[in-house]
Amino acid sequence: MNTHLLPVFLLLTILAFLNCSSLPKISSANESSAQESSTVGKIISIQNLSEKRASHSATLLPNGKVVIIGGMERNGVFFDTAEIFDPETNKFIVSKSKMNMARVGHTATLLPDGKILIVGGWSNRDTPEASAEIYDSQADSFTAIRGINRKRSGQTATLLESGKVLIAGGFDGKENLNDTEIYDPQNKTFTLGGKLSNARSAHSATMLADGRILLSGGEFSDRQISSSAEIYNPKTNSFAATGEMKSVRYKHDSILLKDRRVLIFGGSDSRDWNGQYKSAEIYDPRNGEFTAAGDMNLARFKIDGTSVLLKDGKVLIAGGAAEAEIFDPNTKTFSIVKGKIGEPIYYASVTLLKDGRALIVGGYGRGTRQAGPVSTNQAWIFQL
Repeated sequence: MNTHLLPVFLLLTILAFLNCSSLPKISSANESSAQESSTVGKIISIQNLSEKRASHSATLLPNGKVVIIGGMERNGVFFDTAEIFDPETNKFIVSKSKMNMARVGHTATLLPDGKILIVGGWSNRDTPEASAEIYDSQADSFTAIRGINRKRSGQTATLLESGKVLIAGGFDGKENLNDTEIYDPQNKTFTLGGKLSNARSAHSATMLADGRILLSGGEFSDRQISSSAEIYNPKTNSFAATGEMKSVRYKHDSILLKDRRVLIFGGSDSRDWNGQYKSAEIYDPRNGEFTAAGDMNLARFKIDGTSVLLKDGKVLIAGGAAEAEIFDPNTKTFSIVKGKIGEPIYYASVTLLKDGRALIVGGYGRGTRQAGPVSTNQAWIFQL
């Protein structure tokens, strides 16, 4: 395992991006739970990870296992390691291979051939990485690939119906980006794509039922948060504006519902820790409009990748707070899940398993002013 103690200037850069440099005010929303009469499902603790991780990636493999890649224990201690969760045993096994570099805030996308494309993120330098690699679960190996055009972290990476990957926006260490690139797994090349209507970092990207991509919110300039949204059309490799969200949001999450609409929830405004949202809204691609969808029981942000669509069409949301909750699209209501995580976990991961359960991994807590945020090595399973 390689870890890196960053110089002060890099630490400040990372803190600025992850917004971990100051403690949040304790919100009553994060300290109190809804009535137990509304609980749905339950969360149980399982074996710990080998490392304390946050801002890692978690990807479901074709064989039903989950690979956890990279992340950080704390600012300056980043990982190039991976470990694999086996749902048959509820245990983690450390991979024998390591990435070509440590990564925090990268993206990991499952390709049609079962391999995983890993892009960008922070390593041990003062800017995000202009690099990518492929993880082969069959060989349990990482292989660097060349040709990526930009340094990126806070970007989104979405698998298109063609098998290519849209990499959109992000932060290059100096500014938020409005450019995109397309990765083609057939020839292992990156090519520049269409321009976003707005620069975006820490936004969300959701594939619609027709293969187009909805991108919403994000930071477009320093502490300037957007309520705008746009649609990427892979047939024309172009972006077009769509309706405006009800609130500016970044560090939020979004997920496609069974009825083809999109649930967007949580996140924060420019106040970051002190501007966390309980609110949610729904995007309807038929008319391009956003409508309010009620409030969650708990305010949540730093939650990208912490929601999954359950088999019954409900949505499990398990990041950014000390408890998980379920969204019912039929009633537009949120219900607290039985079993507490312990404390709010930020930049955790939630992965839907093939048996209908969900794996919740890592994240960091509030930490202290002296030490900053410290990640957890805890893991949990959600089950009905």
